[in-house]
Amino acid sequence: MFFRRKPKNRCFDREQVLDVKVRSDELRHRRLRAGLLTLAFAFSVAVLVFVGSRGLEWALSELVFTNEAFAVQVIDVQTDGVIAADQLRRWTGIKPGDNLLALDLRRIKRDLELSPLVQSAAVERVLPHTLRVRVIEREPIARVQMLQPRAHGSGLEAVTYYLDETGFVMFPLGRERHGGPPFLLADELPVLTGIGLGEVPPGRVVEAPRIHAALR
Repeated sequence: MFFRRKPKNRCFDREQVLDVKVRSDELRHRRLRAGLLTLAFAFSVAVLVFVGSRGLEWALSELVFTNEAFAVQVIDVQTDGVIAADQLRRWTGIKPGDNLLALDLRRIKRDLELSPLVQSAAVERVLPHTLRVRVIEREPIARVQMLQPRAHGSGLEAVTYYLDETGFVMFPLGRERHGGPPFLLADELPVLTGIGLGEVPPGRVVEAPRIHAALR
């Protein structure tokens, strides 16, 4: 009877619950407002990036890649071998008037080096109108003569393959057949004999050690 508990103040409890609820609602509203502001900011940034990229594409197209001020007027070709400059120009696939800045230099280099006559090629832009091409040709040091089935029709035909010092096999050459000039003084090159047709794969390096030994 001496430790009788005092009755709770129910009104105070209700006020405390209401205060907690108000604070919780206010915190929820703040979080919602912050989330909406974040979304609005992200959307604005996305719109600005999209508009900026479109504007940049337009500017590059109008001011650079279609600008006649950068049209190719000169294709400066030099080679250390016998391939005609006009032939090398055709292999680049570039025509006067093409936009110099829009050219794919790696594609031009690759196309040039696809020719069995070309060992390596370097391509560069010289603003505002010049494409510069430098070519190092393969130099044949020997030839292989053999018979192989005709590409069209029946029977056999005589063909000549040329090999450089690395053993790379160059296709039969002839202006009338492959659009490229024959090698100068090709008839004076030594002939390797006793080689089978499968040992000289055109466009690849021979694997037979005895052929490499003969080339050395």
